[in-house]
Amino acid sequence: MTKQTISIFLVLLLLAPLINSVSAEGEEGPALEAKNFTAVVDSDNETTTLTWGNIDTNDFVVLNDLKFTNYSLYRSDEPLNSSNYLEAQVVAEEIQACLTEDSLAECKERVHTVTNPIPPSTNGSFYYGVVSTHNGTIISNFTAGDAALGQPIQEYGSPITSPYALQGSYDVDNSTTILTWIDISTIDSTITDAHTTTLWSHASAANPTNWDSLVKTEIASNLSSDVSQFEIIHEQPVSRTMFYTVLHTFAGESDSRLLSGNTLTQGIHEDNTGSSITGTLLASFDSITSVTALDWNGSTIEDVNHTLHIWRSPSMIVDLSSNEVTELAQLPANTTHYNYSVESSYSGVTYYLITLSDQLGNQQSNLATAPNAAIFEYTLIPEENIIDDIEAIFSEGVTQITWTDITGHPEATYQVWKSTVSRINTTSLSSINVELLAVVESGQEHYNNTIAAGTSGNAWYAVTVIASFGTQSVTYAQTNITMSYNSMMLPIVEDTTAPEAPLALDAEYYANGTTQLRWAGSVDEVGTEWTLYRNLNSDLSDESLWVPVGQKTNEGASVHMIYVDTVAQNGEIVTPVYAIGGIDAFGNMIEFSNWKLSSPVEEDRQTPQAQLKLFDSSQSLETSRWFTGGEDATFSNLESDNYSIQFSLSDDVVSVTYVRSSETQLQVLDLSQSTP
Repeated sequence: MTKQTISIFLVLLLLAPLINSVSAEGEEGPALEAKNFTAVVDSDNETTTLTWGNIDTNDFVVLNDLKFTNYSLYRSDEPLNSSNYLEAQVVAEEIQACLTEDSLAECKERVHTVTNPIPPSTNGSFYYGVVSTHNGTIISNFTAGDAALGQPIQEYGSPITSPYALQGSYDVDNSTTILTWIDISTIDSTITDAHTTTLWSHASAANPTNWDSLVKTEIASNLSSDVSQFEIIHEQPVSRTMFYTVLHTFAGESDSRLLSGNTLTQGIHEDNTGSSITGTLLASFDSITSVTALDWNGSTIEDVNHTLHIWRSPSMIVDLSSNEVTELAQLPANTTHYNYSVESSYSGVTYYLITLSDQLGNQQSNLATAPNAAIFEYTLIPEENIIDDIEAIFSEGVTQITWTDITGHPEATYQVWKSTVSRINTTSLSSINVELLAVVESGQEHYNNTIAAGTSGNAWYAVTVIASFGTQSVTYAQTNITMSYNSMMLPIVEDTTAPEAPLALDAEYYANGTTQLRWAGSVDEVGTEWTLYRNLNSDLSDESLWVPVGQKTNEGASVHMIYVDTVAQNGEIVTPVYAIGGIDAFGNMIEFSNWKLSSPVEEDRQTPQAQLKLFDSSQSLETSRWFTGGEDATFSNLESDNYSIQFSLSDDVVSVTYVRSSETQLQVLDLSQSTP
């Protein structure tokens, strides 16, 4: 009854998800429809902000479907429904209900907000609603209060009062930016010329959303309505891309909605930078003197009266104002050589650049054509940039590599390398025989390498440093190797291969109540500990039914044996099966399925039984009696005759000893020689 009850319960559990799945599909519309839809009109900025959320549910199927659902926002001057929404204005679409990386809790709590600028010259009532699309299925119920507004909202968008069609260009010869626009009064005759014009510059493009927070500079104001062009003369050096916006002001108010093409969507490149030098720079480092020699002989300079600048950086120089760039010297324009003494404790690729500036100090802007070179410079003392105490220990399928971080370099990271072929040196780091296992952060000082199952062999490890040695915030891989410091001189053995069970396990029971277990060892199983198990049950496939009965360390290929006491009590017979498993010196165990089993062995502790039968001379059975050993029996009231004795014996009897009262000599029946 118990088993039947459990089975029914499991079936019900399995059916439950199927029932929920059908229910969720049937309610797909309401489940995936937007919830708690609201609209707020900002009359000052002339925008409408629409907000809605996802369904608040714990239904996994629905939450998972939301990750494949998109929302589309519509606007209409009449109530939205599934029949007319395609004729409405699409405000926004492809809005993900949930992000792919959202947890289920984040998914159901996600809120969606869209701010819609009210179109200019608008004054009326409008409805908004949300359509859900799930894998091509459109859900357009427009449930009031959830996916749509039950009542329209009043929207007012004032007429455009900003200039039209702002355009800009840069006059290279005169270093001048020219801006032109169309005054609103030439477009809309109802607008008088009682307004002024203001010009703004800003480093990034403007839009209605960022205008208030945008960093911008007013470059002209109070321009009259008859002005539609403005020139900006760059008297100072300039090299930039700039955006511009033009606005009208009416009684202190400006239309900053940027709806009339009155802001540039593409910036104007303004550049009047100074001198230049072009050519090739040769750099060579002398490791003995620690001097880098620079030679740019043959380069072309713009003006011999200008000034040369020598720049140095641990990374490619693309910006002279970068914190990593250092100016080494200023030299006459006709100089062609320079020697720099590299500081001690330096290791890395160094970049050099030569530029030219004019008399006004306008620095060369085109760095790509300036003479430049990169050179590896190394002034470290021996072992300054390596660890000096690498160690590796393998245990239970994991090799732990440990070391002590180098001092004074918290920015350092540590590369852990492995080879199964040979020792790792500087040359072999880039070979196919060496694998980069990991890059470890400073402070950890170890890495655990999990060894794949079935591995058995030698392994060498090395640790190198990625750090900054005189290169400021730029780090470089330090690839030098010193054996026994940061690279292992001797390998370690990594073994995740389980031992092999013996080919056979023999079991033989002895009358003294012990069973001898015999098997052949293996020369390959050095350090393997064999474990013997016994199973008294008919089910040999359940590992929990096997009981350990003995252990023995492998001793080469010799025959191994142990004796185990039977668990049979006096008067009992048991028929166990024995098995052998093992674990090697690395902790690898023989899987249960690979244990070697013995044949069943009968362990018999029952007392043997004998039936004595007394026959007369005519071979008629006169009487009989059963014996279990040591009993006396008297047969009386027998007629005078010649009687014979026969024994019926249990199968395990090997001999019978008896004596008759008429004899003094014990009689022994040896069953191996005769049949009783």
